[in-house]
Amino acid sequence: MSEALLAQSGAVLLMVCGAATVLQGGLRSRGLGVLLASGVVTTALALAVRWLDSGQGPFLTLYEVVMSNVFSLALISALAYARWPLLRLGASFTLGVVALLALWTLFLPRAHTPLPPTFDNPWLWAHVLSGKGFLGLYLVATGLAVRLLMTRPHESQAREMDAQVWRFAALAFVFDTLMLVTGAVWANDAWGRYWAWDPLESSAFLTWLALALLLHLRLALRLPAPVQWAMASGVFVLAFLTFFGMPFLSLGPHRGIL
Repeated sequence: MSEALLAQSGAVLLMVCGAATVLQGGLRSRGLGVLLASGVVTTALALAVRWLDSGQGPFLTLYEVVMSNVFSLALISALAYARWPLLRLGASFTLGVVALLALWTLFLPRAHTPLPPTFDNPWLWAHVLSGKGFLGLYLVATGLAVRLLMTRPHESQAREMDAQVWRFAALAFVFDTLMLVTGAVWANDAWGRYWAWDPLESSAFLTWLALALLLHLRLALRLPAPVQWAMASGVFVLAFLTFFGMPFLSLGPHRGIL
């Protein structure tokens, strides 16, 4: 099967899963779980075929960036929902975002771009994988935060959901930190400098600062829970723009690789 057909099939599976999850208000049936797993596997196969065809990792063009993030976000969500069923309550937002990104891939050009020599570096892989881990984990946290903002679960369930929001946000912060550190090491190997304050680097650092501040405020000020959940959602918006906006507005040498 061709890469294009696999990619389109994976996108459709994830779009159907996301739409059904939004309509049902969560990942509420085994059938939706099967759809999600099928979409993850099919997208993984499409990425593998593209990788074999091009001989380089799928993180250079806009199509590759969005498609690889569709895979990583769907995979992390699927693993989290399989391990912690409570997290499925936030799946409407989480899988809705995945579905929209999957839809985006259907309209992007699939042409290959040669890999620049500066991208042939093991630190790039660490940087990219850390970034995908950060965004996937924080997407799961945001899904629950949005669900808490939009519904009124009973008190014990709300406490458990809130705890999971901050567990995943804290773990995401670890990966975000790793993304910045490994990115700086890669930049030094590739261009002889650790940091250049280009728009993408600045946006990534601002996202890190916003998440660090959010975690600090949660512990230090004890803000009302709805305010915390709204702030957590706002940080995700900033992270989303960092990944899917700045890399293609930036004129920096590593544009497009997140």
